[in-house]
Amino acid sequence: MPNERPDDNRGAPVPPIAKGVAFFLVGVVALHFVATFLWNAPSNPIKDSVGDQVSGYMRPFFQQNWSLFAPNPVNAEDELLVRAQVEDPQTGELSTTDWAEPTRLEWTLITHDPAPSRASRLTSNLHRRVNTAWDALTDEQQQIVAADYVDMEDWRPLADDLVAAQGGETSSRVANVVRADRVATGYATQFAKALWGEDVVAVQFQLVRTPVPRWDVRFDPPPENPQQTIREFGWRPALVDPNQNESAFAEVIDGLVDDR
Repeated sequence: MPNERPDDNRGAPVPPIAKGVAFFLVGVVALHFVATFLWNAPSNPIKDSVGDQVSGYMRPFFQQNWSLFAPNPVNAEDELLVRAQVEDPQTGELSTTDWAEPTRLEWTLITHDPAPSRASRLTSNLHRRVNTAWDALTDEQQQIVAADYVDMEDWRPLADDLVAAQGGETSSRVANVVRADRVATGYATQFAKALWGEDVVAVQFQLVRTPVPRWDVRFDPPPENPQQTIREFGWRPALVDPNQNESAFAEVIDGLVDDR
């Protein structure tokens, strides 16, 4: 039997399934590169038209926080605080809760766990999103988001006030902060209902940043009252998404509270 040469099988046909898999993988990679490009690109009509889809894909797995690396590593702890107004079902009287700390509850999932669940970074990602939108506002607009709103059908009153503050023309920064405000209110509502029950009628949230010690003074006693940056948003009516699973969310929160 003659010896086969290495190039004897060069003409062997590629199975159709292998071609299909190859084309599929190439398509996935191409779509990922397109999404990444749009995510990092400046504001433009194409990005604005597909912004929600791109944002949903990139967060939380592909978003990069370059502050992780030198020379400017992350040097602060970012937290989201929540409180609520709860209506007494018997008297109709409203009471205001103390501030709760959902981010610190999430941190308990990280301790001693090299691969924590996504529940450990919900408010961290939310803090980053809301804070980025807040940073883009003018001083007058920042005062507007700190005001209370009672009637918030589709968040239009807040959007109208922000647009009026910049001369009547809409912009991506208004759209971003209104969207972020609404998402944060939805999260705050779920958290408040899980903690204080179904009679929550309004919620308020804060963004709190606490500086951490520099590396060269990491062993020094921490200050009793560290200087914090607090960005407070006004009261918003409770917002419940019809597609959310309140019981599952409450179960997670109850477990975090019990394990704390």
